[in-house]
Amino acid sequence: MPSTRPSVLRSAVFRRVIWACAGFVTVAMTLLWVVSGTMLFRIDAAQEARILESITYAQEVYYGRGADALIDEEIADNGVLIWDDDLIYAVLEQENQLIVLRNAAYDPVAGFPGLYADVGWHITQLDHPEIEAPVRAYLEALRGGETITIAEFVPERRFVILEFAWAITFALILIVLPLALITGYLLSRWVFRRIDGISDTAAAVALGQMTQRAPQSDDYDEFDRLAGGINQMLDQVAALNANIEAVSVGVAHDLRTPLTNIGGRLELISRDRMDAAAVEDHVTAAEGYLSQLLGIFDALLRLGEVEAGKRKAAFDAVNLSDLAQGMADAYAPVFEEANKSFSAHIDPGARISGDRELLEQLVANLLENAVEHARDAAQVGLTLRRDDEKTMLIISDDGPGIAPANRARIFERFYRADASRATPGNGLGLSLVKAIADLHGAEMTLDADTPGAVFTLVFPSLR
Repeated sequence: MPSTRPSVLRSAVFRRVIWACAGFVTVAMTLLWVVSGTMLFRIDAAQEARILESITYAQEVYYGRGADALIDEEIADNGVLIWDDDLIYAVLEQENQLIVLRNAAYDPVAGFPGLYADVGWHITQLDHPEIEAPVRAYLEALRGGETITIAEFVPERRFVILEFAWAITFALILIVLPLALITGYLLSRWVFRRIDGISDTAAAVALGQMTQRAPQSDDYDEFDRLAGGINQMLDQVAALNANIEAVSVGVAHDLRTPLTNIGGRLELISRDRMDAAAVEDHVTAAEGYLSQLLGIFDALLRLGEVEAGKRKAAFDAVNLSDLAQGMADAYAPVFEEANKSFSAHIDPGARISGDRELLEQLVANLLENAVEHARDAAQVGLTLRRDDEKTMLIISDDGPGIAPANRARIFERFYRADASRATPGNGLGLSLVKAIADLHGAEMTLDADTPGAVFTLVFPSLR
């Protein structure tokens, strides 16, 4: 784990905020200028269309009726051919176009002489002492070297649009980007504080402080959900560690007795080696202890295999009714020999998805549990009920039951209540039952409201 924390300014959050804001500014400016450009284009196109329409009409008059007709009808104002600086105001009150007709020497013949332009389109200024507004002008060459120029003042709204676009552009650059830097920095610091709490917890746990948990706020935001998930994981790890410790102690405790007994028998064999009958008895006893030892290892291996889910890939349809009936028939003599009453009530046709061998192990473990721990003359029952949604397996006895203090732990590995320590066993039977039930998606409960031990398993039915 790194010993130094990364700089806020170099953090991924800060960089992404800056890039996101830069992208926003770029997109906003692009859209702004596309919209503004479209509006300006339409304004210019409309103005150019009006000017070209006037140019076309002037050409028709010029070529159809001559220059004098053009001057009299379109240019001269009350007989005045050349507009002076004052007359232009009177003309502009009547129409918004300026016009000038020039001869081959480019001298004004009629119109406003302060309007100058080259051939084609131009944005230009009038030669007028008081008027500074630009005009859009178009000059058309006529026959004999004469030219006609028509112009209009550039619309005021065009400048308003341009000023607005530039104002927004500078605002985006000078205001939004600095705000993005500040926001990115503050947001990064806040994210760093939340991450630091989680990181410090991980570092403490890595050093062995398993009680440390990631801090959570009352907002229940994404960081709180992350911290909650990590805390839940740490709780499970702590529970797993506690289970491993308990299993280790259980394994050591349950292996010590048979190993000690085997060692004792070996010493007795050495002592009684000259007595063949005694040696045979010692070997038989040692084999029994060895079988007990191997049984513990077999149970642990089976339990690990089930909890790892390795058998789930081989699941198939299992007729649980037939399986339960077969187990009931097999164990009926066992219960009779143990002086216990046994009855079975099994609905036919109950089918689930599962592993038949493991399900037989589950039922066998529960029935053997009843054989070993139910009182003499106890009533033991196996019930199987089904409907379209679920299949319920109940194995019950009216024996002494399980003390409330022990109910929460009976499915732990190697756990044995004080009352059952005098009976054979290794405390793995019910652990294996719970693991098999979980593998099959069954809900397993121990009824706390009835006398004796009543184990209920609810399997999803197979349609």
